[in-house]
Formats: sequence, structure tokens, C-alpha cells
Amino acid sequence: MAQDKTAEVFVFEDTYFFTTKTKINKVQEDRIFLQNTPLLKRFALLGKRIHFKYATFVLPSRVLGKSEKEIVISLPTLSSESPAGDRRSARVPPSHIHPLRLFIDKEGAEVEYEVVDISEGGFSILLKDPLELDLFLSKREVKVHIDFPVEAEEVRGMARLVNIQELDEGKIKLGFEMLIDDADMVKVRFYVYSRIKEILKG
Repeated sequence: MAQDKTAEVFVFEDTYFFTTKTKINKVQEDRIFLQNTPLLKRFALLGKRIHFKYATFVLPSRVLGKSEKEIVISLPTLSSESPAGDRRSARVPPSHIHPLRLFIDKEGAEVEYEVVDISEGGFSILLKDPLELDLFLSKREVKVHIDFPVEAEEVRGMARLVNIQELDEGKIKLGFEMLIDDADMVKVRFYVYSRIKEILKG
């Protein structure tokens, strides 16, 4: 049985915005086919710019086609100059089949951490030992190394701690802003985009 995939659509007007939930029927190349609803028929006009939310990301899109049962929207085209969506809103979990590996320099040695999610702007990791938090609080920035095995690419640079979230069972999630050069930013951008397509098609 096919997985039920529900997405949210936002259509902005001059003085208000319309939002609804609908189902993703299929994804073909750079087009997403959504189940039409009575108000989508009214507000999602051909050529209209809309926003599409699914899983952990929000993407700008455009209405490409409509029928009685479906609405067709665009999957943003990626380029090395611009991200698919907002740098911070397009957060994706790493692939379990081809996981990325992330290392942070800890007193001269690279220590691997579990990645919760990654975006073009930053990433989150999981601390299993709460005592490690003091190490990150004592440093404003840390050296980071991210290995993307599928793309045979790696990124090296600095990262700044920007948020701390306490989870169940004593685990702590740390959010970091990446401070890397433009060439490495493009590598992250393409990884995030490939994961968006995998998640939509999965």
C-alpha cells in the first residue's frame, strides 16, 4: 500500500493568505502533482507563486497546471548560485542508506557526531552525554568536517553554536550555523536538494 503523503500549500494575497492540506499524488522530474481541493481550485491560479511545505522543508513554487482532480506545481530548480528554498527552512534529515558523516574537532581530534538534520545554513547534532555541553559552551566556534560519501565530496570549515534543545532521556540537540566558503556552500546546497527530491519521491 502506498504511503499517504500529506503536504501543506500556502497562497499569499495582498491582505491575507490561504493555506490548506492536500495529498501528494506523485513526483515526476521537477513537477509535483497534488490532489486538488475546492479552495485550491479557486486560489491556486495558473502561474501563481505559492509555498509548499512537506516534512521539514518549505519550498517556493509556481502553479504549472490544473485539472478537476489535480494541481501541478514546480519543484524549484537548483543552481550553484541560489538555494532551492529558504536557507533555514529547507532542513532535511540525512539518508539512512547513504548517511553523511560529521566530525567536530575536540581538543585536536576529530570526533564523529550523530546528525539530526542539515540545511544550507547549518546543522543539528545529538549529544548523548550531557556533560559534553560544557565543551561547546566554552568555545564560540568549532572546526567541522562533513563527509558526503555518495557525492564523494567533503566540507571543512567552522561552525557556531546557535541553539540548545533538551530532549527526552537526557539527550541534547545542538544547532549550529555553518561558517564555510562559497564553494563548500554549493556542496551542501546540492546535498540538501538531492535529499528533498528523495524525500518527496520516497
